[in-house]
Amino acid sequence: PNGGDGTDHAWGGNYMMMGGTVRGGQVLGTYPDVLTDDGPLILQRGRVIPTTSWDVIFAGIAEWAGVPSASLGYVCPNLDKFPESSRFT
Repeated sequence: PNGGDGTDHAWGGNYMMMGGTVRGGQVLGTYPDVLTDDGPLILQRGRVIPTTSWDVIFAGIAEWAGVPSASLGYVCPNLDKFPESSRFT
């Protein structure tokens, strides 16, 4: 959601990672069980709350690039809304 301070292009999406140390051959994250308007992850106007945010994926990339752990909340502002166990490292 966009309140004027960020993107309105969604919280989640599809990602493809490539590189020598990537543990490939996996599909990570979960697909919502209920996609009706009454589903627990469905907001109005067809928006779906992701179970895997780009923040939890990008946090691992940011750490690899040298961002200190104390600064991850600034770089990935929604990181605290998802469990630490969901981070991709």
